[in-house]
Amino acid sequence: MVTRARSQKGTKQPSSIYHNWRGNSMKHEAAHRGITLALGGIGLRGALNIGLLQALSEAGFPIKKIVATGVSAMIGALFALGRDPGEALPRIIRFFEENRRAMWELEQLGALSRAEKRMAAQSMSYFLRESLFCHANLTRLGVFEWDLVEANLLQLFGDLTVDDLETPLAVSVIDIEKGQETLLDTGRLFDLVRAGIAFPGLFPPVVISGHKYVSSATYCALPLCSLGDADRPIVALSLPERRELKPQRSIIEVLARVDEIRRKALTQQILPKADRVISLGRFGRENWSSFRRLEKAIPLVKQACTEQISGWKADDSTMTDF
Repeated sequence: MVTRARSQKGTKQPSSIYHNWRGNSMKHEAAHRGITLALGGIGLRGALNIGLLQALSEAGFPIKKIVATGVSAMIGALFALGRDPGEALPRIIRFFEENRRAMWELEQLGALSRAEKRMAAQSMSYFLRESLFCHANLTRLGVFEWDLVEANLLQLFGDLTVDDLETPLAVSVIDIEKGQETLLDTGRLFDLVRAGIAFPGLFPPVVISGHKYVSSATYCALPLCSLGDADRPIVALSLPERRELKPQRSIIEVLARVDEIRRKALTQQILPKADRVISLGRFGRENWSSFRRLEKAIPLVKQACTEQISGWKADDSTMTDF
């Protein structure tokens, strides 16, 4: 299902920073040409998709559509505008540098032991649940307010809409009232990206045209559920979570473990929908506390993706019949 969202007025994006970093004119190529990219990844692992986008661009693969969720919604939107997705990296790193003390030590994890803080940094689900339980914020819609990120999003996207895109983009979200995954592909990019990063419990749901949306990233790591034959060939970057399994010591840890098992099972179930899956298990340990390693990790992801896609055109007709 595709939801059409009306946008609200905001700040117009300065045209001086809106440029095509790929140096070409690819705006809305024929709908049947190119690949569909499914971009996901829980937390900061979504930012690693910068490496995939850079690798595909340099390899010359035309992209007919991008479907993204989580942090990848922001990365994918920049790429779809013709801008370097790496443009967002300094902002991501600076955001965590400026807010990590409030996020991890003072506000949210002040009631946790050192071991529990380590667990929270490794597991987004654990972080959300433990924070909510510790602070008894069951009447709040999110741990954080949107003003933490809105200024950055306005600087990146302003009043730009999907009509300004060079490559079509859809953001995968969950309509929490209808209880189903939905693709948003109309309206302001500012609104779509906010909905894409509205991690349940972390930020309040985003209301667009009367519907309440949250990110689908914690439901399923890759937004493949809504894609079909018309979207083929489909390419996805899988960053399987890798974490040392330890005995659960509380109800919260049991809930977090069950949630992780469910998410992994669903992701594995839908992976066959992709024609090509680049699996980079070596980066599965990246988490919310890994922001300082992003600058080094993204070139490694780009190199690994380049190595895997180098033989696609030669050995797979589904990747050449654009």
